[in-house]
Amino acid sequence: MREKKIEIALAIAGGGCKALYALGVGFKLRKWGISIVEISGVSAGSAIGMMILSKREEEGIEYFEEILRRNNRNFRPWELLLGKRPWPHENMYKRTLRYSIDYEKIQKTKVKFFVQAIKAFPRKNKIQNYWNKLRLIPRTMRAVILDDKDLENGINPTRVQKIIEEWNLTEVLYTNKDFLNHELIEQIIMNSSSIPPVISFQKINEEYYLDGGLTNNLLLEPFSTGLKKIGIYYENTTILTKPKNIFKNTYLIKPEKGLPITTFDYTNSVGAREAFELGKKDAENKKDEIYKFLRQKWEK
Repeated sequence: MREKKIEIALAIAGGGCKALYALGVGFKLRKWGISIVEISGVSAGSAIGMMILSKREEEGIEYFEEILRRNNRNFRPWELLLGKRPWPHENMYKRTLRYSIDYEKIQKTKVKFFVQAIKAFPRKNKIQNYWNKLRLIPRTMRAVILDDKDLENGINPTRVQKIIEEWNLTEVLYTNKDFLNHELIEQIIMNSSSIPPVISFQKINEEYYLDGGLTNNLLLEPFSTGLKKIGIYYENTTILTKPKNIFKNTYLIKPEKGLPITTFDYTNSVGAREAFELGKKDAENKKDEIYKFLRQKWEK
């Protein structure tokens, strides 16, 4: 008797280059014939999810490797003298998206897709925009770093939450209905990936946006209740503040060893490939365990 096709929801955490690990895991899940009927992605995780849905994982990693080989610096101070951005990341990221994602397929897909970003504040005059960014960006970056340190030490983090309340930052959940054209899909990914100053403060419809991982880096909440969930993440701090009940019927995957690339290292082509291959390897090592989880009775 033919086995019923297994359907899952796949959540992919953000993490810059670290998300290439998730690309490897997702590639294996798809190749095994597991049907991914819902996907969520935050920051780089949204790009990875769309690469998997486009079935362009190998092409994407090859292209990204090649442009990393051609880049020897993550910061180019001389570009400031020319009035240009000194960080090459945004341009390289967009080029990879355009090569690795089949935007037409994303527009037409029946797979439910969820992308989270953070709405920061409305655009005003140039002086006010500049002043708001000057106040919010450094403070937010420092709060994220210190909150992660607190989590690692078993301390309840409060800094980011205070900023959210003070600035009235709000979560925005994009879904398939928002995927109206190629340009808008790319902008949604960029909104979710906005980490100033490396990836610029994104703006659309007179609003500024920040990285969706600021409040929730592994988006499990929007999935249909009848689906088994697989969540891919890279550090324990991603899940430490989540309520335990959200992990019901969820299989979590994280690297079995340290990743060979850091979040914003756009010079490390070897580390990029190794992160992808490690994701594939960890998935294969856990294959029996994953299938056991997927075949077990649904826990209500």
